[in-house]
Amino acid sequence: MVLLKNSYKIIKSILTILIITFSITLFIDFFFGNFILNKLDPYLSKTEFYERLIRVDHKFYHHTLKGNVEYHKAPSFSKYHTLCTDNHGFKYKCGAKRNKNFDIAFIGDSFVEGVALNYEKTFVGLFERNKNLSVANLGVTSYAPNIYLSKMKYLLDNNFKFKHVIVFIDISDLYDDNTFYKLNNDFSVSEKKAKEKNLKRRKFLRNNFPLTNYYMFVIKMNSRLNKTVPPLNSEKPIFDERTARKAKWTYQNTDLIEGYDDPISKTQSEMIDSMNYLYKLLKKNDIKLSLTVYPWPQQLLNKDLNSKHVEMWKNFCINKCENFINYFPFFFKEVEQNSFIHVFKKYYFWNDVHFNEEGNKVIANKLIKDLF
Repeated sequence: MVLLKNSYKIIKSILTILIITFSITLFIDFFFGNFILNKLDPYLSKTEFYERLIRVDHKFYHHTLKGNVEYHKAPSFSKYHTLCTDNHGFKYKCGAKRNKNFDIAFIGDSFVEGVALNYEKTFVGLFERNKNLSVANLGVTSYAPNIYLSKMKYLLDNNFKFKHVIVFIDISDLYDDNTFYKLNNDFSVSEKKAKEKNLKRRKFLRNNFPLTNYYMFVIKMNSRLNKTVPPLNSEKPIFDERTARKAKWTYQNTDLIEGYDDPISKTQSEMIDSMNYLYKLLKKNDIKLSLTVYPWPQQLLNKDLNSKHVEMWKNFCINKCENFINYFPFFFKEVEQNSFIHVFKKYYFWNDVHFNEEGNKVIANKLIKDLF
């Protein structure tokens, strides 16, 4: 009996210490978390777990990149690359401070951001170097038309100036607007099913307990690293299920696809509405609009040259766009002359849908030739 009481006291003492320690940790995190992370920034930027700190929520257009980033160990497909942003949070050369006046703005998702490549090797960087113009890369992973409109309105309302905006419409944009993003009456963007996802609580915890948020991200990333990944030496590319789902709408005839929340036609209409608003906004501010489409490997595999994606945006551009640039013919011609696997290996990252360094050169060369 005495032994049982002593064991109970020990357990109680340990629990008390843990609760006090946890409470003190949360107190420090709440009041000093951001200060501590800012002081540790030079060290953390050299780690591969820095993503959580540089990809941040935005109060108006959902998410963006943090300004003045110099991330030296950003994950790539075979090695690391350096991801830098300017003082506005636009992907750019390291250490750059720029004003709000730009000749050209590129906007799109991860393809425009230039994932896994240094800025200088992305098509935006190559275009800028060749044309010697002031260029803003507004692209960020997982953007879609609702955010294109929202971000552009926010920037123009905050005294940014552009002469020409070039929108890179991605295959996945329809899926993202279909399942994730909601355009509000004030043109801000919120997330669909916010209550079911407990987004309000999660954002409160993320914003007010930054150290805990960062630690949780490190744990999550570690668990991912321990999972089996597709082999780099496989004979055919292996795409994950979600990636394959995002491409399906372009070559399937059905209006309802498993994994999508709404009918495809409904989201197509909503995307056109958002882009029409964007066109009117730019025209009001005397800004030219151009639009670009390009294939994923899935379109090449499914012989989807005259894709619904291409036709949709080609029709949208009539009497609206300064340029409509279609990269589908180039890549399909390459497949006809060689093979799908040859083209995939040459222009895309293996087991992925993004363009590699050679693919970015193709995009840049046509822009340089066709735009001016």
